[in-house]
Amino acid sequence: MNIENLRAVAARFRQALQQHDRTRLVDAARVLIEHSAPLGPQWPGVSEQLARWGELTLALNALDVWKTQEAPPYAAEYEQAMLLARNAHNRRAMALILSIPENIPAPEANAYLRGSTALTLGDPDTAEAQFRRVLRAVPESGRSWLGIAQMDRLTDQDEQAIRALVQNRSAQEQTDRAALEHVLALLAHRARDYATAFEHYRRSTAIRAETVRYDPQDNLASAKIASSWTAAAIARHAGDPQPPERQPIFLTGLARSGTTLVEQILSAHSGVDGGGELGLALQIEATVDGFAPQDFDRYRAAGGSMDDLRALYLRLVGERIAGSGRFVDKSLNQSRSIGPLSALFPDAPIVWMRRDPHDNAWSIYRSWLANNVVSGWSFDHIAHHMRIEDGLLDHWRAQLGDRLLVVSYTDLVEHPDEWVERITRHCGLEPEAGQMDFHKSDRAVSTASFLQVREPINRRGIGVSRPYREYMNDFDAAYGDPIAV
Repeated sequence: MNIENLRAVAARFRQALQQHDRTRLVDAARVLIEHSAPLGPQWPGVSEQLARWGELTLALNALDVWKTQEAPPYAAEYEQAMLLARNAHNRRAMALILSIPENIPAPEANAYLRGSTALTLGDPDTAEAQFRRVLRAVPESGRSWLGIAQMDRLTDQDEQAIRALVQNRSAQEQTDRAALEHVLALLAHRARDYATAFEHYRRSTAIRAETVRYDPQDNLASAKIASSWTAAAIARHAGDPQPPERQPIFLTGLARSGTTLVEQILSAHSGVDGGGELGLALQIEATVDGFAPQDFDRYRAAGGSMDDLRALYLRLVGERIAGSGRFVDKSLNQSRSIGPLSALFPDAPIVWMRRDPHDNAWSIYRSWLANNVVSGWSFDHIAHHMRIEDGLLDHWRAQLGDRLLVVSYTDLVEHPDEWVERITRHCGLEPEAGQMDFHKSDRAVSTASFLQVREPINRRGIGVSRPYREYMNDFDAAYGDPIAV
């Protein structure tokens, strides 16, 4: 392809970017990559957009092309390592990181990526060593202090340093300031000084809330779109598809409700390839240009097909989870995508986790959630979101019937043999003894539960809110009947 044609393709890419047209953007990028268009330093931007639209392989390929066009030494490899880590390819990410000199792109950035990746891989010694390497260069790195604190590896000297950083307001970045407060909260909680712990949790949350905004009306509008999917709408769009090559297990529930625990239990089965927070429903929505049943009507009337959408979803799954069998999709806010995904995969089982409302709300409030899904929310906002989710659960129970299994976190941890078997059979599988030993797996875990799932099932998550109930009056006042969706 000559240079003029490539310029025309690049123009189509830019136009698709401006119009948020996923299909045209990906098609144009594929041509640019295939012909190694001379974009030079623009390739990282192309890669970033492809990653935004879920195209992991193409995003990595774009950076491969950049390597051939005078990219700074190891710059493309570092970007690829970050991409792999963000998409749960932690072993590949670590292998690539280790091939990069420790000063690329800067010693502290390199060390933090190594440390955070090691943490997800269950390697605390490496994680601590790398976080401390960051701190030698940037002593106020709250995120590095938090990583060490989460592993319970702080010394008395460390604690003094952290308190001095907070007192002197040494950290300039918002995330670091919030992380340092969070570390002090963890220390106070472990000392059973719950009043002090709550005050530090409150400060940490308030700092993050400066930029993380909760929009109650936007949340409710999203839920109303979800509830427009009835059993009839699902059946209309499902049709009679051929059984897909791979079968998802959809897992949902509030953040911190036990979804990662169930994912690990299911992924320990020999018939399940793995799972994670795939987030691929966004790519279906972008392709259809909407997420309501009538949007799918319009998409299909214009020549689109459910087969194409199913193929897109499974192709993107394949870039994240190897294998050819079942896999677990526990994407955040899965309650909003159950309708379209149920139509795409009419035989896929669905599991919904429930936890004691106070324990769930407190766990959300006190957890460091890197993806900011709920970080920074006040108790009344958490309560509002939980009421909406309660309304959606009622809706999906009515629409899905026995296809939906609702699991109590308390029941699961108090009667694990019974509930592991029940969950497994609901997913069309015969229970296996190894599922109870999921904690022995070396699978990487990227959610806030990365430490808990390295332990056997236990009751420690029950009653976690009790020491803090006196501070949860705002939640009690705001949490009542489910909001009609």
